[in-house]
Amino acid sequence: MIDKIAFLQRVPIFAGLGVSQIETIARFTVTRRFPKNVTIFQEGDQADALYVLVNGKIKVMLSDEEGREVIVSILGEGEYFGEMALFGSGQRCARVEAMTGCEVLLIGKGDFNSWLGSQPEIAFAIIKELSRRLRKANRTISNLATLDVQGRVLRVLLDSAERQGEALVVEAPLTQRDLAAMVGASRERVNRAIRDLINEGMVRADGTKLILSPEVDYY
Repeated sequence: MIDKIAFLQRVPIFAGLGVSQIETIARFTVTRRFPKNVTIFQEGDQADALYVLVNGKIKVMLSDEEGREVIVSILGEGEYFGEMALFGSGQRCARVEAMTGCEVLLIGKGDFNSWLGSQPEIAFAIIKELSRRLRKANRTISNLATLDVQGRVLRVLLDSAERQGEALVVEAPLTQRDLAAMVGASRERVNRAIRDLINEGMVRADGTKLILSPEVDYY
């Protein structure tokens, strides 16, 4: 059984909140589990809750004008999604799919906004965190516009890597199909870019893992 209070204290959007405030949020969370490859919500669904990932990975996708899906973000433990439901109204504007089996905490819009209305000062901390995420999204858009395919692949690998000791490691379930959807290129072009990165010593393959050279940390 997860300690909801201890977990929520580590979630960026709630950083800086007091214990009593976190306890209040924890009381109106609901736990849900989703198996791998299941759609958690899709474009057009009613936006009525914030989701916080307890474990597992999800991908957030948008459809372009030709109906192709582009992955705009991959999120893991302690990260959140669907946050616009807390401050807006209407429908979801993206599709979210479980990349692995995952467990989430749902925070309903009505419960959250009722609590927030009595503590408006908390809104500033939340807005600050949402602004950080917006800056990250702007950087992604800039990368798509200015970098070549190899550069975009390298940037996605860096953003997806987890530090394991001295190494930066990208593990499954990030596939070449996922990479292609994140960088806006074909799987064949992504495969060629990865081969080039390996030949240049920037990336090393180890089974299903990709290990990034220390030089990439400054990319």
